Amino acid sequence: MKKSLLILLFLLFSAGSYALITDIGIDPLDQTSGAKPLSLGGAFAGASNDVNCLFYNPAALANSRGIILSLKDDKNFSLGAIYETRIGNFGIGAVYRNREIGLNDTLKAKYESNLSLFSYGTSYEQFSFGFAIKNVLSQTLTVPGLSDRSMDIGTDYDAGILCKPVNYASFGMMLRNISGAEYKFGSSQEAFPRATRFGLVLDILGKTSIYYNEVLGLKAAYDVESGDAGDDQKHNSFYGVEGSLNNRLFVRFGGSSIYKIDNNVTGSSIGLGIKFGDAELDLASINDPITEAQASYISISYSPQALIFYQAPEKVSPVEIKPEIPKELLTVNFPNDNFITYDENIAISGETRPGASILINGTETDVGKDGRFKAIQPLLSGKNLISIYARSGYETKTIYRKVLKKAKVILAEEINIDKKIAQEVISKEAEISKKEAEIVKDKEKGIDVSQKEKIVKEDKIKQEEKKVQLTEQKKQLEDTKDKLENLVTLGVIEISPEAKFQIEVPITRGEMITWLVKASGLALPEVEGPVFTDVPQNHRYASSIKAALDAGLVKGEADGRFRPDDSVKKEEEQEFYKAFGIIK
Repeated sequence: MKKSLLILLFLLFSAGSYALITDIGIDPLDQTSGAKPLSLGGAFAGASNDVNCLFYNPAALANSRGIILSLKDDKNFSLGAIYETRIGNFGIGAVYRNREIGLNDTLKAKYESNLSLFSYGTSYEQFSFGFAIKNVLSQTLTVPGLSDRSMDIGTDYDAGILCKPVNYASFGMMLRNISGAEYKFGSSQEAFPRATRFGLVLDILGKTSIYYNEVLGLKAAYDVESGDAGDDQKHNSFYGVEGSLNNRLFVRFGGSSIYKIDNNVTGSSIGLGIKFGDAELDLASINDPITEAQASYISISYSPQALIFYQAPEKVSPVEIKPEIPKELLTVNFPNDNFITYDENIAISGETRPGASILINGTETDVGKDGRFKAIQPLLSGKNLISIYARSGYETKTIYRKVLKKAKVILAEEINIDKKIAQEVISKEAEISKKEAEIVKDKEKGIDVSQKEKIVKEDKIKQEEKKVQLTEQKKQLEDTKDKLENLVTLGVIEISPEAKFQIEVPITRGEMITWLVKASGLALPEVEGPVFTDVPQNHRYASSIKAALDAGLVKGEADGRFRPDDSVKKEEEQEFYKAFGIIK
């Protein structure tokens, strides 16, 4: 009904309560542009550091700089620039559109608009804030056979906020066309449609992502928008993913659901990006939900480390001060990469420039006046990737440190060897020293000490052999302990930190199967009943034994038993190793 009435209004072009432009689904102040965001379905309100944010969320200007030109053809293009100053980042831009919108199978309306925008963004810690002033320079609606209707000028505002709590996620919120200013368009009374838009960008794979990878990257973006659409409410959604190789080649896919006339129309998009140093070339092919036609866009952007628009002159001091040599933006003194520790925490220390910000795994760290910083970072068992991020003005730098927190294992045999070294080596050496002192005194008295010297010499030889033997045993135990700690760190073997592990004590059949199942990565199934006659549902090794049984790696005995608590015999150990593919 609504669609038919709008078509009739277009044909008659008479005055009425309906807002012709916004009821079609068009926002005259819609500045969204750029091949990269369009190839992501338009999901860009949560992006935190890209020159395209000029046309999406003004809050992200605080982290962006550069110039960009995007075009579809000579009647559909946009251009903009973001400049950095001492008081924040400023952006200017212009968008020119020419669309042909189908109202039904035969009737098409032609809509042209030109707008300009001026934006500002600044940041405080993990938050950025911004606003944009948008001006419609002209807009014209043309229906075949009827006279054109136009509006010469109109102004409204956007405001945005952006939060980046961790390196791999950013959240954005925008209030679009805040005032909802009214204007006269032909014979209809129009208002710029107000809307609220939320966006999320998540780095799933990459150097600063959830899953670290130096070569491949994967990002996901999602925006949702609700607001006025003439007499209705619109609910739009935008979504996209981006895969990258070496942060130079990008492939993008996206989709959207956009309000048009009286329902939502879906669109799809695909894109490609190539980065050359500070410059980037982006291509996009989209199925535009407004025009319901296929369109191609190209963008060329240049985002250097800084574009300084204005810099206040420095005051000349009457006292000559020798300029300091600038420090490196970030130096990590401790730990080194691939550091191994048994501790629950690690102290991260380093140096930066005075006044710079330091974030360790997304948490801000205090920096001294001399630029030195130190922070205690909790460690998880196993591998830890620590990100140390520094920012000073427009310059940023990130250093990664891989730290392995090993599980500590106490060996009963190692304690016994230390006792033997103390009792049989150190105490015996003290006894030999005492005998040597007695020999010296006997020599002074003229007593024959040849027999005593022979005995002491033999004792020394035996002691040296004993010392070598115990030292070799301890070295072998240390090698075994290192391998055992690796297995405990990986979760293959479970040992309490306070427990004393005895290598020589035989393990049970149930223990061995549990270790082998964990090492093989077999999933543990639910146990709904007895696995064997002597492995009830609540047995501590029941799930591991069932996993091995289901995989065909173990079998029970003829009487239906498995004997999980019996010690493993040598031949059984070999059978288990063969079954799990450890030996042939």
